[in-house]
Amino acid sequence: MPTQFAARLSAVQRAARRSAKAAIPRPILAAALCLAVIGCSAITPTPANPSQTAATPARATDSQGQYQLVFEMPTTDWRTTDSITGLATLSLIGSGGVDFGSSGGGPIGFGFDEVGGSRHVGPVWTADCMYGRLESGQPKTSPITKSGGFTGEDPNVDFYRSFFADPLVHLPAGDWTITAVASFVEGTLCSGASYTLKAAILVHVTA
Repeated sequence: MPTQFAARLSAVQRAARRSAKAAIPRPILAAALCLAVIGCSAITPTPANPSQTAATPARATDSQGQYQLVFEMPTTDWRTTDSITGLATLSLIGSGGVDFGSSGGGPIGFGFDEVGGSRHVGPVWTADCMYGRLESGQPKTSPITKSGGFTGEDPNVDFYRSFFADPLVHLPAGDWTITAVASFVEGTLCSGASYTLKAAILVHVTA
């Protein structure tokens, strides 16, 4: 980083001054220091283009009644080699708390949809029911996870196999919509009022 480089340069210059004062007459010392500065300037790295390095965090929200889903990602620009990350947060608006039921895998899942393409993944939930409670100020969170299914006859079967075999989240080059989905029912018997909240972020992936 430029600040680190400047600190190193300053340290080198101070050391050069101390060494040079003891061994070099002052006129020669001035010339030597001047040469040292010129030499260092010649190898100063070109600052990176801010547009290439600055991350643009993204945030999407959805609300239904007293429930809110927030999906956040550190950037919308990724490379095919990047492990894509993000966090979804389901919270209760207001005070108090409510009982809810959801799939045994939890109330939050994620979908991955290729913009203008035919590759689409999840989310899906298991049929079992898990009981939980959502308290005000104590949200439920989930990092990006994978769920879904495919058949061997699908023309994109190679992509799906690779996608699910990868323990991390990588996507091919192109534009993708990543959607956080919260699906649950009120009450403790998984038979109350049903809610589905969706928060989507568009990302661009380059090779």
